[in-house]
Amino acid sequence: MTQAAELTAHKASFQDGVQIAWDATSLELAQTCPRKYYYSMILGVQPRSKSVHLIFGGIYADALEKFYKLRAGGQSIEEALLSVVRLALEASWDTEGGFPIHFDDTKKTRPNLIRTIVWYLDQFAAETDDGIKTYHLQSGKPAVELSFAIEAGNDTIFCGHLDRVVEFGSALYVMDQKTTGGTIGTYFFDQFKPNMQMSMYSWAGQAVLHSPVKGVIIDGAQIAINFTRFERGITMRSSDELEEWYASTMWLVERTQEFARKDFWPMNTASCGNYGGCPFRRVCATSPKVRDNYLRADFDSHVWDPIKRR
Repeated sequence: MTQAAELTAHKASFQDGVQIAWDATSLELAQTCPRKYYYSMILGVQPRSKSVHLIFGGIYADALEKFYKLRAGGQSIEEALLSVVRLALEASWDTEGGFPIHFDDTKKTRPNLIRTIVWYLDQFAAETDDGIKTYHLQSGKPAVELSFAIEAGNDTIFCGHLDRVVEFGSALYVMDQKTTGGTIGTYFFDQFKPNMQMSMYSWAGQAVLHSPVKGVIIDGAQIAINFTRFERGITMRSSDELEEWYASTMWLVERTQEFARKDFWPMNTASCGNYGGCPFRRVCATSPKVRDNYLRADFDSHVWDPIKRR
């Protein structure tokens, strides 16, 4: 039995140490660096201190997803807003310590998190016939919080979660929200093409809905100390682009599966400095003989199993 098989025996997304069910998170890890993929998906560890950007963005995304789910269930805008503000306040509270979670950032703070949720929904919550509105499935149910697990060929499954699918004009789009501390302009939206997550959303949207999905509508939120500003952009995907993405992604899957079979995880050192630096950079910079000591000191166990539904 390989080391990968022993370490992933508890994960439904793996068979004999080889990942068969893939989401955008695990694909991005494999694309960025095989060693980073190993630490995150096979060994199952994450930094003990979580990034403020991940905390802020995660609570923000969860609140908006919950809002549209409550709206789909019949709640008014006001009722759903109150519910998700409470959700965000609870999620940003340290229940053991009895005080708010500390956001180590001058912009992404707890008050600014609540402000951003309220201001976003004040600007975008209302749906109109000539604007963006939630798409409804053939069953009549709104296309909100759609989990998917799709056979992609070669005994591979693509899985994940679409928070919301909308109609805009005569076309369908997946909706997504992103936060940033910088000014939102063309450069901000350009980063999403090419992009693994957005391509997978577009590909999966078509497979789930059995209808063409043009791409992803991205609502960007610029978080500043005294204000939040929103900009909306669209990242499109043609059928040819999605075919190319699929072929490239299947190659990535096969390559990573081969690494697992060989228990060989090379570093992609060109990615070490991306996005402020890889959290595993300090580990990889040490001798292989002492890396376990660094992992035990600075990292916690973390199980990410793509096939498991939220």
